[in-house]
Amino acid sequence: MEYVKGLLVNPSRCHLSAISDNCSTINNQSFSHFLSQSPWDHRLLTDWIIANGWRLIGKNGALVIDECGNPKAGNCSVGVSRQYCGNIGKVENSQVGVFMAYVKNGFRLLLDFRLYLPENWTEDRSRCDSAAIPLEFQRFRTKAELAYDLICQAIEAKIKFSFVAMDGFYGKHPWLLTRIEKKGITYVADIGCKDRVIIEKPEYGIPPKKSLFGRNPSIIRVLNTIPVSVDEIEKTIARWRIIRIRESTEGFLEVKFTALRVWRIDKDVNEPIPVWLLIRKDLDDSNVKYSLCNASPIQTWSKLARMQSERYWIERSFQDAIDLAGMADYQVRNWDAWHHHMALVLLAMLWVTKEQKHFLGVKRRITLQDVAKIIQTLIPLKPKTPLSIAKIIIRNHRNRKDSRRCKMKKKKGPLVC
Repeated sequence: MEYVKGLLVNPSRCHLSAISDNCSTINNQSFSHFLSQSPWDHRLLTDWIIANGWRLIGKNGALVIDECGNPKAGNCSVGVSRQYCGNIGKVENSQVGVFMAYVKNGFRLLLDFRLYLPENWTEDRSRCDSAAIPLEFQRFRTKAELAYDLICQAIEAKIKFSFVAMDGFYGKHPWLLTRIEKKGITYVADIGCKDRVIIEKPEYGIPPKKSLFGRNPSIIRVLNTIPVSVDEIEKTIARWRIIRIRESTEGFLEVKFTALRVWRIDKDVNEPIPVWLLIRKDLDDSNVKYSLCNASPIQTWSKLARMQSERYWIERSFQDAIDLAGMADYQVRNWDAWHHHMALVLLAMLWVTKEQKHFLGVKRRITLQDVAKIIQTLIPLKPKTPLSIAKIIIRNHRNRKDSRRCKMKKKKGPLVC
């Protein structure tokens, strides 16, 4: 609990040295051992968080899948590679994890995660061994496959969720949507503006041969219609419904919304797959968003619009975890350390969310940030003395000196003290 307390109470970035200096009598070397070498199983803690987290928020919420990346220097930290990093909105040297949140009525909580290993990692056995990646995880898996693992884990944990929401990266994988459908799960998956759907019910079959020459057709295709991009469909819509989504900092969030019954395309499934095409845009006609949803044909538009908007809350979950629990502040390299840190961040956010639910009985609009301030007040920082400050200064100077010597040694330059 010392590390979790430090994540929530430390006034600066949650580096191990800062937590040790400000919040605990345990030194940073012990914290480093606890994260990197200690054999405790992060999976057992994560399973406990899953079991208690969704019950704290309440049943029939939504599972939301998204990725979160953190910029990292060097190439030794597990999973680090040049890849798209959502936190900074560009391709950069970073670590990326796929996360699952549970949300309902504005309450949100990260429950589970998977570290994404790029192919340049899984193809390098020695690099994986250096980062202490277990052998069973030293194989390439796409982010969509990791997302499907998270959904299966939620089913196994018997989370009573009503639907799954995903962004356009996952919505562009038809096989993922088909697998989710086969499990009887409702989904709302964003798609791109150039993604295509079929407007009228498709008829599948082998097309007739068009000439006397060449081979006979053998591939099953749609015979009676052609796919249309969703942005072209949006241009044909003349009437929109104004729907109020939720409260925001500027009042109520209202959007233009429409829903159409269409058929989605999966080249591996030669049969009609009916879905909702959900189209939402701001009142000034900017920021158009498209989604596919396999909810019941009799579902109301208001319900569909709110389902489409639930993905917003995982972005808030990431920001909460980064701001309040040091999610992006770790300084670790190996497999266990990354997973240990993330599991403890989830535990810290479960603690804050539980306290928020408690305080709501007294103060209706108390936020997670308010609760974090209360915790920081109740758990004071470690008192400082002239001697303790002197030791910190000496340690920092020694560390900078060692760092300079190490860098000059790698450059084969003269050692500077």
